[in-house]
Amino acid sequence: MSAPSLDTRHLDLRIVPTAEVLLHERTDPERVRRLTAALIDANVLRNPPVVAQIQDGRFVVLDGATRTTAIRELGINHILVQVVDYGHNVDLNTWHHLLRPRAYETVIQALAHFPNADVVECSVEETHALLSSKGAAAAVASADGKAYALSTPSQSQIAELLCNLVDLYGGFGEIYRIANEDLDVAIRASDDVRGVVLFPSWTPADIIAAATTPALLPAGITRHGIHGRALNVNLSLDMLSISAGLDSKREWLDAWLRKKMTARKVRYYHEAVFLFDD
Repeated sequence: MSAPSLDTRHLDLRIVPTAEVLLHERTDPERVRRLTAALIDANVLRNPPVVAQIQDGRFVVLDGATRTTAIRELGINHILVQVVDYGHNVDLNTWHHLLRPRAYETVIQALAHFPNADVVECSVEETHALLSSKGAAAAVASADGKAYALSTPSQSQIAELLCNLVDLYGGFGEIYRIANEDLDVAIRASDDVRGVVLFPSWTPADIIAAATTPALLPAGITRHGIHGRALNVNLSLDMLSISAGLDSKREWLDAWLRKKMTARKVRYYHEAVFLFDD
């Protein structure tokens, strides 16, 4: 079987100033610490963050917030990114969070005095309608059919509300995320799940707004599917950190990429795959 033909129409790798790359979500300091140490050890950026360029010329990170923050922590002024067309090559979806018993009880108790939010008890079906219409910023649904919708009168407070909500259960260990918002399916999947935190559907405008204002969204609630993602690029951190100008680095990157392609060291896969690790 012949190898798939190389399609570089949407491959846009660039070296850009780190200061011009914006996050739309918060990062976990512990994950940043671990990745920073791993970057120092390997001295390569394996997978470039995926970004979209916005009207003012800056870039919003769609995937790779931890990598971007780690590069900043290392004091490196330039970063390799993959620029994608937000309107055509990206699927934007939502993660929902499963709540284990202790986390669920903590959240339910906190809802009675949740800061800067209106909390309304309703059915699970009603929460789906509220989230779809942006009538709620988030909802908590339980295994017994009860649900609570959270809203705020000010759009500018939504990110703060969501961060406060996720902070309630973020300290109980790893957050388990699901893509399917069907509560019954999620509950049946585990005997150790008491509820699900549901979030609204996002739009690119929501993500750009979060990135260009001080209030970031919590980590792990937006999900970007990238078509034609660049993996295993393995660019040396020395190239990013040397004192050469940005134009010189970009010229080097163009020559490096052409050399890789000429040597057939870049492969493009049309098909989605299931990959089983050893």
